[in-house]
Amino acid sequence: MYSGGGVPGLFRPGLFVMGAVQSARVDGRGDRASSRRKRNSVLTFAGGAKGDFPQGLLPQPPADSEKYIYAHRRLWILTVCSLLSFLCLAASQFFFTTSSPWFWLLLPMLAPLLADYLISLYLDGFSKDFDMKAHRRMVRRWQPASYPSVDVFLPVCGEPLEVLHNTWTYVQRMATTYRGTVRAYVLDDAAEPEVAAMARHFGFEYVVRPNRGWFKKAGNLNHAFGITGGDHILILDADFAPRADLLDELLPHMDEDERTAIVQSPQFFRSVDRQNWIERGAGAVQELFYRSVQTSREDKDGSICVGSCALYRREALEQIGGVSLIEHSEDMYTGFDLRGLGWKLRYVPVALAAGVCPDTVGAFHNQQYRWCMGSLSLLTGKRFWNTPMRLTTRLCYVSGFLYYLQTALATFVTPLIPLGLLILKPELLRAEASVLVLPSVAYVALVLPLWHRAPYRLEAWAARMMYGWSHVFAVWDVLRGREMGWKPTGSDGAKKNGMRRYWVGMIGWTGGTAVLWVVLAAWRMFTMYPPDFALMLSAGLFYAMVAGRVLVQPRSQKATA
Repeated sequence: MYSGGGVPGLFRPGLFVMGAVQSARVDGRGDRASSRRKRNSVLTFAGGAKGDFPQGLLPQPPADSEKYIYAHRRLWILTVCSLLSFLCLAASQFFFTTSSPWFWLLLPMLAPLLADYLISLYLDGFSKDFDMKAHRRMVRRWQPASYPSVDVFLPVCGEPLEVLHNTWTYVQRMATTYRGTVRAYVLDDAAEPEVAAMARHFGFEYVVRPNRGWFKKAGNLNHAFGITGGDHILILDADFAPRADLLDELLPHMDEDERTAIVQSPQFFRSVDRQNWIERGAGAVQELFYRSVQTSREDKDGSICVGSCALYRREALEQIGGVSLIEHSEDMYTGFDLRGLGWKLRYVPVALAAGVCPDTVGAFHNQQYRWCMGSLSLLTGKRFWNTPMRLTTRLCYVSGFLYYLQTALATFVTPLIPLGLLILKPELLRAEASVLVLPSVAYVALVLPLWHRAPYRLEAWAARMMYGWSHVFAVWDVLRGREMGWKPTGSDGAKKNGMRRYWVGMIGWTGGTAVLWVVLAAWRMFTMYPPDFALMLSAGLFYAMVAGRVLVQPRSQKATA
């Protein structure tokens, strides 16, 4: 039963939003400049012209054919191929390192990469797949005497109205499908009158807390926690469209074990040609985490809470006073704090909601920076090391920390090794020595792209290069005790937050080393035996192409600090 009232949102979005804007005009509330910006954006969308989010690109819930897309990992392919690649690379690096004392300087940077791979191999390479048959059987048989009530928290802070309308339409369908009581709460930290009007139309509760900005998203969620009373809480970010059966798929896991505090489902992203290359790349690089890594962590009792698309037990949250109060990554901290009290976290790899990836470099950088900052701040604090937990569970968190560290280091190491060889020891780059590198080339060029269900093209490698720099600056800010300001993904502020130093790094280091790599490899080919440097030149050209994909693009966001 849906207790929010209102009428179903089965009407044309454009016509409704125009009505909502008129209602906001009558109310006369809110900042004029902000309201004018919203009206212009929404009226463009309503009139059929191209807006920020064309209707065809608004997320639709996962279809039945996509629902179980993460069920089969085929992990043995990645494990065997990555292990072969790792062993060959380790042998070649040992050979190069022993050939010159200069290469010993790279060992401190290579050590975290080695530790990350070995821990990941232990956690992921020998883990069990999720028992999807047992899950589907549990869902079919779930018929409680009394269906638990659910509060749906919809935090918003300046996202486009058409995105909110799209999400709320599917939230309403989910609420009317579920056989229990569902109450939806719009938690607006921007206090926009247009959002209030739209919430009233949907029959959702509209909430603006009195202390807006306090602890940002965590404070917003915590305020809502204190004024609601449902048995469970579902959190959906502004751009996630849920399936109608989301609650019926997750709630049985809550009933199966009363010590389960959080049931997390994947954040599912599509990669389609109509998206820009940043959206496609950002979506493609998420698949490995939600399809494989989280499932492995679930097997080791170490899956993490990622906030959106997660179902929380209110009784568990009451023991920690609601959502953990921190200005970033409150979802991961909340899961960690609950696990420290003996509560369990479950990960169910069933795609139940689809979202929108960042569509600008600024928004993507902001998102990746926050995620990295959350992991680093947790692992570098006493809270993590003083909390009792199983060794394998702790290793899951450590693995996440090392992943961010190694991607930051790889931003510098990746071009340094070939440049060092081309400058200092070109005689080591014999054609026969390239045999040790071929497994890595095959893994990168064939195995990894073919394993992904989403298209894994040049933009995916560009996304990896971009988030490497996000992690670099997050690590640097942790070391110096400063932090870039938080902006919600998708908001205007996220698209131009802290980009000046990012472009300095991308252009100065990545672009500069890419050019130097290609020039040196080409020069060695002309002045020495060409076949010895063919692979090195090919690798340099690929690196330059990826860097070019990032650098050669329209950049409308203003550079800031």
